[in-house]
Amino acid sequence: MKNIILLFSISFFSLISFNSYAVDITIARFFGDCEDAGSDTTTTTGEACIIQSIINAFNEQNTDINVTTEVLDWGMTYEILQTRYGDKNPPDIHIMHRHRIPQFAGIGAIADLSGELEVYGMDSTDIVPAMMDALTWEGGMWGIPLDIHANLVHTNMDAMNAAGLVKNGLPVYPTSTEEMLEHAAMCNAAGKEYFAFQVTDGFLGIRALYALVWQQGSNLFDGKIPMVDTPEVRNAINAFKSLVDGGYVNPGYGYGDAQKAWMDGNACMLINGTWVVDYYTANVDFEYYVGNFPTLFGGQGATWADSHMWSIPANLKSRDPAKYDAVMKLNKFMWDHSLDWSRTGHMSYRASVINSDAYKNLSHRSEYAETASIMADTPHAEKYGAIQDLIGNNLIAIMIGEKEMDATLKDVQNKMKKLLR
Repeated sequence: MKNIILLFSISFFSLISFNSYAVDITIARFFGDCEDAGSDTTTTTGEACIIQSIINAFNEQNTDINVTTEVLDWGMTYEILQTRYGDKNPPDIHIMHRHRIPQFAGIGAIADLSGELEVYGMDSTDIVPAMMDALTWEGGMWGIPLDIHANLVHTNMDAMNAAGLVKNGLPVYPTSTEEMLEHAAMCNAAGKEYFAFQVTDGFLGIRALYALVWQQGSNLFDGKIPMVDTPEVRNAINAFKSLVDGGYVNPGYGYGDAQKAWMDGNACMLINGTWVVDYYTANVDFEYYVGNFPTLFGGQGATWADSHMWSIPANLKSRDPAKYDAVMKLNKFMWDHSLDWSRTGHMSYRASVINSDAYKNLSHRSEYAETASIMADTPHAEKYGAIQDLIGNNLIAIMIGEKEMDATLKDVQNKMKKLLR
């Protein structure tokens, strides 16, 4: 059995390495550390331990390949990867989001994997259209899929019942902004916050705002055209601003604050993603339900969604064919374990897995099945990171009353024109 050594670096990541004489490859991922993941892919819980158990199982079953895992800091992942590529020292395989593909493919850093899946026994026709769209940019296929993930409404059924928002055993979600305020007042009367969600230190709040824009048939930009100073964006901001102004949500919450408030039973609902479904299932003390993100504007449902995938340096195949072969064999192993990874709560990208009884019987899966049909995201953009920061910082500031709406939206619109050139 290969030995596992856990090392910690104060710079960017921790390192899990395996001593072996075999072909050495390095995989860089976020999701956090898990020192005791083991290699049973069917019993681990949480993103960190599930993904590491899959990697460990591959190591055990492939004695001619030695995989070392670099655990990246989530908030610094793309800065780290960009630096590594600039230094000509990238990992052999690394995590990638859909929205970051243009940043790396646009400079020729990552490989176009068109036609490569079938060589290693992966049937690309099994990839659902939403995932294939995520992988594809400028005619190339820039990764091997891992999952589709989205915002959900994690629901405390005990709190909802106390607020009178349970009917026929199911939570009652709002279908308009007016109804949302009525429900918020009912939760407040029951001594609970309505929504808990991340506002101050990340993107879950802005992703919720995005969803309300998409529900109105609009977007934040389209190609080179910014679309921030619009009635649809104003409507979305005002919907959440009304909750802040009414005292129904806490505008000071970061990710951990919002999660703790909800897990402690102090909020009716929490806006968070697919990645915590198994964790909450195992750790909350109340009746837990996982809902699709509510539709507040008309009949067009929408929720923010993105995709995780694995990308490979563009020159790896020509530079080191043995490493490339080992990387692709690891990809095939993870492909075969899509069901295990889906136990986190993430959605599989493989139609054959999605249609299986084992997948349909995963915890809470039927409750948010509709999410797969209402997923949305902004278009591809090479400067997505800067665009997201610009939109997020300013629209959230308007929502919590720190900035004035008209002047701020005009300013963001003008700055986005430069970023989209």
